[in-house]
Amino acid sequence: MADDIAIANGSFQTTDALSISCGTGCAYNYGPIPDWTVTGGQSGSQELNSTYYTSTSPSGPFMAYSNGSTISQTLTGVSLLPDSVYTLSVYVGDRLDGENTSYSVSLDAGATVLNTFSGLTSSITPGTFQQEFVTFTTGGTVTPGDLSIQLTSAGLQTDFADVDLTVQPVGDDPVGTPEPGTFLMLGMGLLGILGLAVRKQAVV
Repeated sequence: MADDIAIANGSFQTTDALSISCGTGCAYNYGPIPDWTVTGGQSGSQELNSTYYTSTSPSGPFMAYSNGSTISQTLTGVSLLPDSVYTLSVYVGDRLDGENTSYSVSLDAGATVLNTFSGLTSSITPGTFQQEFVTFTTGGTVTPGDLSIQLTSAGLQTDFADVDLTVQPVGDDPVGTPEPGTFLMLGMGLLGILGLAVRKQAVV
């Protein structure tokens, strides 16, 4: 089974009042984003109404946006474990007003980029959010350094929501596929039933 790794405010929710109104059910600020660091460009928290999305973000009414900046968080004291699979997921939105751009989602260890997913908001159904994944599998020796998450927009606005990070040992199957021993037991059971059916038919 996969274990969740704690991310501070991975849902981008906030109790702070958003200072700029854009209509009923719509507000934003120019930052900060609670528990996240912003470098370059412009980023902030926002709540967008049906002019921009047909539904709220998966984690609640608020989300983070990036205009050419990187939104990041270092998971202090959390480093890679050997022989483990890490899965980073984040929801990315495509606004109805067509602010399309490219974006990337990255999982790092210290100064080392472990893996990155890059995409285009134009590939997402307008007015919705799409879940994207970054995975990384370690061996017996691991890259040192605290894990960190980087969410980057290349230019125009990209909206991010509901960031999640899990880890599980190599070889664990999250969907519960039976192990070889299970298949052997199942096969022996079926052979037994077949044998009984043959014997019964012979007696008749």
